[in-house]
Parts: sequence; structure tokens; C-alpha cells
Amino acid sequence: MKNYIPKSTKSKAVQYIINEALDILESVGIPMTKTERGLERMAVCFLAVAGVTKDWSKAKENANLKSRDIINLVNKNFEEKISSGSYDDIRRKDLKLLVLADIVVNSGVNKGSATNDPTRGYALHPDFKQLIVTYKTAN
Repeated sequence: MKNYIPKSTKSKAVQYIINEALDILESVGIPMTKTERGLERMAVCFLAVAGVTKDWSKAKENANLKSRDIINLVNKNFEEKISSGSYDDIRRKDLKLLVLADIVVNSGVNKGSATNDPTRGYALHPDFKQLIVTYKTAN
């Protein structure tokens, strides 16, 4: 597997799951043109939305996960220290390509809600969940 984040200072286990996430995303056509740090942030946000910390078979559709919830999950599980005030960066930078590709979907109460709607959240697309739970299996 390709090492997308060779300069990362994270533990080997965290680097491994991030590289797996980036491998999945690249294989479905997400461009890997961001900086190394941008790729790392996109991957950990994808992992948080997917509910994956170690095992892809345990992916879930975390319904209505807010930007601040994503920050909390990323900080807790992936050795980050993202400020809770960076919630807009999560939406505008880290999840942008994943939302455009329909891998991550708006799961708010009002579909297509404004970006500042407090009910707006994110979830893994159900079809994509079915794909990633089989990552590194015969299926």
C-alpha cells in the first residue's frame, strides 16, 4: 500500500488506517492533489464520518454527525488537536471533495439545508458503506 503521508508524526497504527482511507478514496476517484496535511485531514474526517478507528468491517452510517462531532472524534481517535472553532474548515476543506463525490451526504433534518442550519450534519452514503466494509476482503 502506498504511503500518502510520509512526513506524518502520528503513531504507526494511526498512519496505517489513514493510508488505508486514502487508498480507498483514491481507488474511487478522489484526486490526491491536496498537500500531505490536507490529505491527512480529509482522511481522518472520512474515518470519523464512517465510524472507523481500526476495522473497516465496523463502518457505520453515523447519521447526522455535525462538524463539531467530527472534530471530537478526530481528536479522540487520530492524535489530532483540532480546535472546536475549526468546524467551518471541516465543511469547506476536509469534507468538500467527499460531499461532491457523494461519499459523504448531508444528513440534516432538511435535505439541502443552508450551511448554517443547526440541523445540518453528515453521514456516510449507504452504498459507500457497503463498499468499505468489504475493504481487504475477498468480497
